Amino acid sequence: MLEKRGGTYKNWKQRYFRAFNKANNFKIEYYVAEGGAKKGEVNCCGYNVEQFSKEEAEEHQCQFGLKLVPRNDIRRTWMFKCADEKDREEWKRVFETACRKADAPKNEDIVIHEAFVNTLRVVRWFYGYWGWYSVDGTEAESLGFFCSEVLDRELINQVIYDIPAGPARNSIVNLVRSTVNTNVVAAVSAAWNAGVAACQGLRGTLESAVKSLLDPIFEQEVSLKAQVVDKVGAVVNPFMEDAGGRICQPVFRVCSKDITKSYVSAIGEMHEFMKQKISGGDLEADKFAQTMRYAHSYMDYWYSGPLHETNQLVYKIYGSDLTEIAGYLCGGFSAYSLYSDTGDAVRDLGHRALYYFEAAAKASDYTNLEAILVDTASKMVHDAKLSEKALLVSVLTAILQPMIEEKVIKPCVELVAPIQDLINAIPVPGLADLFNLSDMVEECLGSIVDNGLVALTDGASGQVVAQIQEAGDKHGIPAI
Repeated sequence: MLEKRGGTYKNWKQRYFRAFNKANNFKIEYYVAEGGAKKGEVNCCGYNVEQFSKEEAEEHQCQFGLKLVPRNDIRRTWMFKCADEKDREEWKRVFETACRKADAPKNEDIVIHEAFVNTLRVVRWFYGYWGWYSVDGTEAESLGFFCSEVLDRELINQVIYDIPAGPARNSIVNLVRSTVNTNVVAAVSAAWNAGVAACQGLRGTLESAVKSLLDPIFEQEVSLKAQVVDKVGAVVNPFMEDAGGRICQPVFRVCSKDITKSYVSAIGEMHEFMKQKISGGDLEADKFAQTMRYAHSYMDYWYSGPLHETNQLVYKIYGSDLTEIAGYLCGGFSAYSLYSDTGDAVRDLGHRALYYFEAAAKASDYTNLEAILVDTASKMVHDAKLSEKALLVSVLTAILQPMIEEKVIKPCVELVAPIQDLINAIPVPGLADLFNLSDMVEECLGSIVDNGLVALTDGASGQVVAQIQEAGDKHGIPAI
């Protein structure tokens, strides 16, 4: 139970409060009494929690008061009285969590909410408000706050400037601002709510009209898709057959050799590094955090750290002999690209292994570290296989991209141009943007080529997978 100060009459009444979690946006509801009727709720977005000042404690005769102070001073300040110090600390934590994590209330209709957010930003720019701002209240409140802000700048400031100096000036200024802000926010909020209600009333009519326009188009979707697939397939399939045999296989063979050595080295080196740290007592509870920070920060080093030998091995790729596939290296892809991508992928694998080990060790209170290392190493071997496959696909994609642009995408876009012309001729506003075949073809081709390269890599990676698993077996790491 807390005492709450009223927003209008400023009197104090005892209320029963319930705090909710993330599922209910950390809202705080209050009731007449436990099990009684709900009186209202507090959304803490845009507020900060403060204790009563000495003056406020004396004024309200409470030494254990809390208040929610808004970032926007137009909004209401909430004030509460707690029973004692313990009660205040508990509710302070509750309010602080809600203030930090609660989102502004949103209209349940996502279209209306997104339209409001985007329009408010544009209108703010139109009136010269370029700086950072936040939407803390409902859409109606936020629009009211902004209108009040504009009115204050354009009119109220001049009115206040003309108020003569004197003992009562500050009180008059505060009264003018408060009265204007209250009335503007109320009027604008009412107008916004009425507009939203009108839009929601027309929703069924609009949806019906749009449906009647688009249904005939969607009915043709299957036929349209078949035409696109036939035309695209006639270009893509021969290219993939040629690329698979003439380009991808030799590139895969040459690149995978050095890449696999790097992954094999990383697995063994990381496993031995962690074993030494465990046996040397460096991963005991009081040293654990420092040791893990060292391992992460020295992951890139050549002469120390968990992957120093692997980093030296990866660097040799930079000077490796790629003569056999030199004719296919274009579009900026080079031996340096291969070295850089491999280094990033291997070190990322190492970091992820450390993060997993760290989380598991903390969960077990820094016990059974040997068993956790075995589990971590098993997952590292498993992920190394997937990581190398993904890396090889990205290498093949980078090498093939210029040829894909010239020999696949460009001809396919030209082939579907007549179909796009038919769509453009249909007198439905925005239809050409909705059915943009050029974008559709590029997206589809990207998926087709990616899937083709993944299939090719899966089919050719048996030896790669075997070598990585052998590295795990060598160190006694069980397979997943």
